[in-house]
Amino acid sequence: MEAFLCTNIPVQMIACTDIDGRITPIRFRFTGSDGERVTVNVERVLMRDQHSNKIGATFECAATLYGMERKFRLYYSNFSGTWRLDKVG
Repeated sequence: MEAFLCTNIPVQMIACTDIDGRITPIRFRFTGSDGERVTVNVERVLMRDQHSNKIGATFECAATLYGMERKFRLYYSNFSGTWRLDKVG
């Protein structure tokens, strides 16, 4: 569980983008501090803040990890095209 409690870390993302540009995160993967690869299937997108005039998009999501439901925030940067795990709650 410790690996997942790290925040502001880069993640590999699988997402779906609709024809209108709406992004939906589906699954992401990151490497924990112990070197373990952790894959997370996004079960629900609770909130999305994706406006065309912003520098990125923020997604509040929920998933089951290690048998417990966790809420977290993902951030996508329009400039770099990268995803980050920003906050775990």
